[in-house]
Amino acid sequence: MNDDDKAIYLANVYHLLVANGELDRLEERVFEEIRRNLRAGYFETKKAKELALKQGFQVALVGRWSNRIANLEDMLFAAFSDGVFDKEEKKAVQDYAKKLGISQAEFDIVKTETKQRYKDFKATTI
Repeated sequence: MNDDDKAIYLANVYHLLVANGELDRLEERVFEEIRRNLRAGYFETKKAKELALKQGFQVALVGRWSNRIANLEDMLFAAFSDGVFDKEEKKAVQDYAKKLGISQAEFDIVKTETKQRYKDFKATTI
């Protein structure tokens, strides 16, 4: 992925993290974990946050298929990080999954695996 794709990928994630208007320490750690795994730098991260905070932000597909699935996983990971999968987060994730064109069964697999990923992350972080 190029730097612009990384910024959009992270904006999709950050949008979910700030959906409830707050960003707690665990959510910041989740974002940092995703940013680090993506190998995004300062400028991509700054751009991502600016994009995500813009009025009317819409999640967008980026990169190859594998990047798109990973982005869905990271968006769910972010959504689970505050313990509540609220209405706005659910809508953003569903919009993304619809754009991606995956089936409900495929979505359910990603969701189940991501829940376990979050439990493992939380157990080693706290």
